[in-house]
Amino acid sequence: MIHGSQLMERAAGFLGRHKAAVTLVGAVVGTAIGIYSDEARSVIGWTWSHVVAGGTLVMLAVAAVFSLAWWARGLAERRRELRREVVRHSFDIHADDFEEDLPSDNAVIGRQLWFLERRTESADLIILLHGLGLDADDFRPFMNVARQHTAAITLFGHNAEEARDDRYRPIGIAAHTDLISGAINNLQRQYPYKRITLVGFSVGCDMLFRLAELWRDHPERQPKIKSVLLLDPNINHSTMVISGKMAHLNPAQPLAELKRIAQIPESLIEFQNVCEYLHKISGKDLAQVQRHAADLWNYWEPDGHYDLFFQRIDRIRSISDRTRVFFSIHFEQRFNDVVALARQRGIRQVFDLRRVDHFEFCQDGFLKHEVGTLIRGG
Repeated sequence: MIHGSQLMERAAGFLGRHKAAVTLVGAVVGTAIGIYSDEARSVIGWTWSHVVAGGTLVMLAVAAVFSLAWWARGLAERRRELRREVVRHSFDIHADDFEEDLPSDNAVIGRQLWFLERRTESADLIILLHGLGLDADDFRPFMNVARQHTAAITLFGHNAEEARDDRYRPIGIAAHTDLISGAINNLQRQYPYKRITLVGFSVGCDMLFRLAELWRDHPERQPKIKSVLLLDPNINHSTMVISGKMAHLNPAQPLAELKRIAQIPESLIEFQNVCEYLHKISGKDLAQVQRHAADLWNYWEPDGHYDLFFQRIDRIRSISDRTRVFFSIHFEQRFNDVVALARQRGIRQVFDLRRVDHFEFCQDGFLKHEVGTLIRGG
């Protein structure tokens, strides 16, 4: 400890070194007090009566402490957000991933299934499945802003870099289903305490229908699913406008069919979205896309039939606690029929229409709101 004599010596030394400055400050303060002595006494009196005596000083101190804590919490949260980057991972594909024997032309063993992941501390894990010919990157904007832990899986052979890789030749829909089921179960094993929500966009919904059928036949492979969100699922051939054309595409000479698809839109925004879609898939393995589209075309029944659709909706509802199905404005003409048939089957609070374009379902703002509402039970 420093003794009193030492403090006095140090103070004297300081005053000696800064004698001129101390003299000037003292003169200014003394003059101010002399001129404004009444005002100074008034200020001191007001401070005592209103701040100290009234307890306001304590309240201000508490408010300052809470404000500082809130600021520090926000800063820490922003730093955590910066660390929550979307990262590309892969699963190695093994023979035991398949319940049934694979056809000889489905060469997948020893390859990889790729997915994007953004980890957070959320108790909810959102798994996203993309549309025809697309990939996990379509969900990247949503993943960047989502509070939930998110993972988006790309179907086998649907990455652009796999388009010219002979190891990733086209495979059938059954093999795709086994691979996606294995990926979902792998994620559940990694995060056993997280609640899983499955989100399918367009033919990503068809994959969820196929998964529900697989898990019905092999219940030991069914993961625990909290909720499911279907965005523009197919109903029958009438909703497969683009998929139907892709199913009949000649991969060796695709340009003619892609031009016909570009003529489908009826508005400028639809045209912009379809052109962006065609730009994305034109860099993919179109033989892979065509094979998948053809399998899906055979999976559905002709226009005007709804039985298969509702059977598949019932299976989805049986594997989850909560199911929601949203249609875009492109389904408006069929929406009332779907709701009427659903009510005849006792299905309510499942279907709804959103006044957005088909591809707007992938936008970050839409997904952030709808996924958040779903997992909150809205």
